[in-house]
Amino acid sequence: MNYLTKPCFILILLFFSQAAISKDYIVEMIFFANINSDADSVHLSNQRVVQNLGDSISLNQGAQSNGFIPLTSDIFTLSGKADSLNKSGKYRVLKHMAWLQPGLAREDAIAVRIHAGKNYKDEFKERSFADADFDDRRIPTNHPVNELDGTVKVVLGRFLHVYTDLVYRKVFNLSSGDALGRSRVLADFPIKTHRKMRSSTLHYIDHPYLGILVEIRAAN
Repeated sequence: MNYLTKPCFILILLFFSQAAISKDYIVEMIFFANINSDADSVHLSNQRVVQNLGDSISLNQGAQSNGFIPLTSDIFTLSGKADSLNKSGKYRVLKHMAWLQPGLAREDAIAVRIHAGKNYKDEFKERSFADADFDDRRIPTNHPVNELDGTVKVVLGRFLHVYTDLVYRKVFNLSSGDALGRSRVLADFPIKTHRKMRSSTLHYIDHPYLGILVEIRAAN
């Protein structure tokens, strides 16, 4: 029966590997703006960052059918961190959120839509309209211009991986008007990162204008 030993061992490994991947996890994140960031050291660009949000899901719209469940604040474990950030005078919390999701391999992972902070659509009206596709006879839609917008994807397997594909938007005052005579400009800063993380450990993703605290833990 030795000829069965290796195949059986492989099957057992596959079974337990799949069981580990199929666990549910709680993802908790705090997104916060750096109020005192130095604008003078940053090169401003009028280039708008085009985002691909088509494959993402919103936690408020049909996410439960994919096993993603938004969690209420009584589940949060990082509330003290959020309070400290707001009270520091240096940071402004844009969003504190948590959700339950299944452990998904990279090929099955689903991006979660993130939007938070101020809405700039009234001041920068030209940014609030999507490009029209006249072949399909679609009418441009008035969209929010969120201070923070994009997606976060969590891949859970042997290791934890967090992928961010975000845009942080910040208003800058100009010493002289731009081509349109405006004294203020809305700049886009892409935050596209990949981080390997440990379970039940607080991690920090840094950017000159935005910070992200992330903790992922197994659901009991």
